[in-house]
Amino acid sequence: MFLDLIRTADLLSRRANQLLKHEDLSMTQYNVLRILRGSPEGLSCGDISSRMITRDPDITRLLDRMEKRGLISRSRETIDRRMVIAKITSTGLELLARLDKPVQDTHRAQFGHLGEKRILLVGSGEMAGLSMCHLMDAGVRHFTIASRNRERAESMAAQTAARVVSLEAIPVVLPGADIVVCATAAPGFIVMEPAVRAAMKIRRNRPLLLLDLAVPRDVDPLAAKLPNVFLHDLDALAAIVAQSLEQRRAEVPSVERIVDEEVIRFMRWYRALLLKPTVTAFRGHFERIAQEEMERHRARFRPEDQPAVESLTRSIVRKLLHIPTTRLNRAGEDGSTGIRRIDAVRDLFGIEREEDADEDRDSR
Repeated sequence: MFLDLIRTADLLSRRANQLLKHEDLSMTQYNVLRILRGSPEGLSCGDISSRMITRDPDITRLLDRMEKRGLISRSRETIDRRMVIAKITSTGLELLARLDKPVQDTHRAQFGHLGEKRILLVGSGEMAGLSMCHLMDAGVRHFTIASRNRERAESMAAQTAARVVSLEAIPVVLPGADIVVCATAAPGFIVMEPAVRAAMKIRRNRPLLLLDLAVPRDVDPLAAKLPNVFLHDLDALAAIVAQSLEQRRAEVPSVERIVDEEVIRFMRWYRALLLKPTVTAFRGHFERIAQEEMERHRARFRPEDQPAVESLTRSIVRKLLHIPTTRLNRAGEDGSTGIRRIDAVRDLFGIEREEDADEDRDSR
């Protein structure tokens, strides 16, 4: 069962990530945008972090990246200058608006079979409300809300004509539920094993899914031992996250190898940028000197001898430059030593970099 849960979570997250990738958005960034859209007045960094479903170890850097993209804005409060408030921008709202329908379509494709399932929500707080919103997006229509705070529960129920009952009525409504989502702040168990056992008898052992999102737990762990009762709590979700983290850590050596290869490739490209103009300028420097000397002494030679003298001069220059040019070409493969060799040749023979020469011409 645990492996099936991991496989299901991986499949669902993979499809969601593919959808968000088209907008160059991560699941964590999407989570932040959804939170800020629900709080147009803005939230502090700590408030955002506490409400996130997908966690990020460095929320500040996450918000930095989102601000650079123009998805959020941040400003200091006038009363307490230490408090920084993040708000979603019009760009962020437009991005979410583009994603709303594709996300809903994905939810329906993934959870469309839940449409006829009956959901029992235990609690009426923020987590219960978020759970209800996601289930409604997935097409669920039949809700019962069990809560100690009836006023808040009825406010939630108004969204989908849900039934509201007290916590004491849970044993009565439990047999009619297919999925139970628990998210209260109660100090002890709300859904007890005897109540689940009695419900399963009435249900004739039809499968029952219990999702315990509360800390401390709302559901008695003994209920998980009953046949066809599937209990998943935050500990199980944490194990899934840990499994995913281990998989990512296992990929670190491969990623580091790719980075090393790309660094080597970049350095070769960078040295080639330095090398080609240096070799060209180096040869041109000597050929220009040879040509200037030929012109200066041309009158000393008979016209019929001049072609032979020019050929001899070019041959001497080529032979003199052969070994230096060969070693200079190898500098591209010698890392930092090669770059120092290139710089030394430029310095020795007064060869300017192209950008330096352009600056000199511009200044004139």
